[in-house]
Amino acid sequence: MRLDRPRTPKPLVEIGGMPLIVRLLGQLQDAGVEEAVILLGFEAKIVMRALTGHPGLSLRLRFVEVAGWERGLAATLAAARPHVVGPFVIAMADHVFDPRLVEQICAARPEPETVIATVEREPEHVFELHDAVRIGLDGDRVTEIGALERYDAIDAGLFAATPALFDALDEVCAPGAPGGGGLSDAVAVLARTGRVFSLSTDGLRWDDIDTPAAAVHAEMRLRGERRQRVHARQAPVREPTTSYQFQTGAPTTTELVVRRGVASGAQVELGIPAQSAGSPLFVLTDPTVDALYGDRFVGALERQGYHVQRVVMPEGERAKTLENFGWLTETVLSAGIDERSLLISLGGGVVCNVAGFAAATLYRGIGLIHVPTTLMAQCDAAISHKQALNGARGKNLVGAYYAPRQIVIDVEFLDTLSDRLLRDGLAEALKHALAQDPAYLAWFLGQGRALRDPVFLEHVVRRNVELKCRLLAEDPEEHAAGLVLQYAHNVAHAVEFLSGYRLTHGESVAIGMVVAARVSRILGGCTDELVAIHERLLDRYELPRRIPCELRVPDLLAAMRYDKKTLTEGARMPLLTEVGRLWQVDGDFAIPVAESVLAQALEASFA
Repeated sequence: MRLDRPRTPKPLVEIGGMPLIVRLLGQLQDAGVEEAVILLGFEAKIVMRALTGHPGLSLRLRFVEVAGWERGLAATLAAARPHVVGPFVIAMADHVFDPRLVEQICAARPEPETVIATVEREPEHVFELHDAVRIGLDGDRVTEIGALERYDAIDAGLFAATPALFDALDEVCAPGAPGGGGLSDAVAVLARTGRVFSLSTDGLRWDDIDTPAAAVHAEMRLRGERRQRVHARQAPVREPTTSYQFQTGAPTTTELVVRRGVASGAQVELGIPAQSAGSPLFVLTDPTVDALYGDRFVGALERQGYHVQRVVMPEGERAKTLENFGWLTETVLSAGIDERSLLISLGGGVVCNVAGFAAATLYRGIGLIHVPTTLMAQCDAAISHKQALNGARGKNLVGAYYAPRQIVIDVEFLDTLSDRLLRDGLAEALKHALAQDPAYLAWFLGQGRALRDPVFLEHVVRRNVELKCRLLAEDPEEHAAGLVLQYAHNVAHAVEFLSGYRLTHGESVAIGMVVAARVSRILGGCTDELVAIHERLLDRYELPRRIPCELRVPDLLAAMRYDKKTLTEGARMPLLTEVGRLWQVDGDFAIPVAESVLAQALEASFA
């Protein structure tokens, strides 16, 4: 796919927080260049407007619109002849250079009738090497350039030239001339007469930004280099005379059971270990679930001989607070607890999260069992080792990784759920279908609107459990394939929080998925069809896909800065290239996203 983005031609694509051409012009300016001739073709007027009067540029800019730019780079460069006298530098505006490379080529002094080409002698540093222009060398002299099978270096996109290059450009642009009408064809003409010399990059890095993946690669490289520069400035630490190490913890296995009879109280059989049989058990629930199922559930445990304490916490997302957590822990502690006590959540996602965080912290960790009663909890919140509370600035900002001993799922709990809450949970299942399993997606698209059909719901729960357990087993820390679990969540959490939790988590995830698809489309990672599939699927299950009009883009961007995948250096998002395939570049699944791209995707997603 082309790198050009909607409303943003390639030279204006931001890498490292700056448009490509602005970065290059700034580097040329710093290297002592006083005037730049900018040859414009595709979307010339947009580029010209962006650069005219730019506050970061003081060098003189001369714009030349090239009518025949489609004929190739040679024809485009030939248009500069009337504006150039004496030696000059050619710098590709779709490259990202180490500034020292720009300084090096600007300091080069080609002999009359010659060209100096910057070359990369270590091809393993070149991203998308298969598309690179290859160079043959004899010492420092360039002998060949083009699509070579055997080669010694790669063209890095910087040249110091003399007007002799214009004669070569005219030659390759002449009617009937062999070659593809590229700059490399013109340089090859001079190379055949021994007039092209090489200047090595000597390990200084650069990128040719010709594809969406190359843009992501360059962004990752620049962010990594910034971290390295900061780290290198740290004062050296003297090694201690003696060093010690220790390891703590061990992998925890969670048993997950799907069976009927728990909601009715007929089969409340939990994995309570024998050592906890004499210790107090605490059932944490909320008023709605307690009124529907509390007596039957607690009564069944008491008939088995357990000493059970019931704790009814406030309802809804506003209960995921440090204040409620403080009240809960004091309630449990004052009722009597020992290190073998268990905390059992009976409720939806909020109850699961609060119970999980409490279990992780009481006595530095007591047993935890989840009995989820909503589709959201059965598909997502309970099937996790992530426990969290909300903060004043966003969702799930305070938490811990703490695995439950057991999760017991009974789809009969869903009989008393409203249609809205069924759709709420369905959003997480649709997320897995879009991001992980094309067959699951096809199944969803092939269903009628059987929202309350128990066969439909049981299939959704069982398939989602299988998919999520697979990810947790493969990538529990969510660095690679496990990022499916976070698909759309950075946007979703911001939308949910700023709506004052009037939107449910699933409704917010639905909106977040469409925004994420649009981000991928803007970056060039996917086609319009993927965005359309998102919209069609959400419409089919009556989930929202538009941001409420009362929210504002600056507020959403500010809230998203508290997402855990967003670093101070910029946002990162799991994105899709197609159904069931996460975008990855250099093995990294967290794709860097410029704030301007996020803003564009958000603006396109409002009601």
